[in-house]
Amino acid sequence: MLNPMKIRSEELNKRVTIQQYVKVENDRGVNRHAYPEYREIKNVCASIESYGAYIRDGSAEKVAELEFRITIRYRAGLTLHDRIIYQRRIFEQILPAKDINEQHQFLQLTCREKVKAHGS
Repeated sequence: MLNPMKIRSEELNKRVTIQQYVKVENDRGVNRHAYPEYREIKNVCASIESYGAYIRDGSAEKVAELEFRITIRYRAGLTLHDRIIYQRRIFEQILPAKDINEQHQFLQLTCREKVKAHGS
C-alpha cells in the first residue's frame, strides 16, 4: 500500500494570490481570458517547489518554461484556468488540481512559469 503524502501547515510558508479566470467576449464576439481584480483571492498560504525547466524555441523568441508544484490549502471551485501570482511572477496551471490524499485539506497545483530566455 502506498504511504499517504504528509503535508504540514508550516510548510506553506509563501503568500500567493489566486487569480480566478473569467471568460470575456470582446466587441467582435471573440472570447478571451481575463483576470479581474475583484475575483482575486489574496494571501493564500502556499509552498512552491521547482521541478523542471525547458527552453522552447518559437519563431519570435526563445522562452524558458519552468515547472513548479504549488501546494495550497484545499479550495473548492478552483479551475484549471485560474492562475497563481507570487511576487509579480505568474504561474499558469498545466494539469487539474490534485486533492492530496483525497481528504479536502490540501491541493497540489502543477504550474508553468514562462520567462524570456537569455540570448534571444
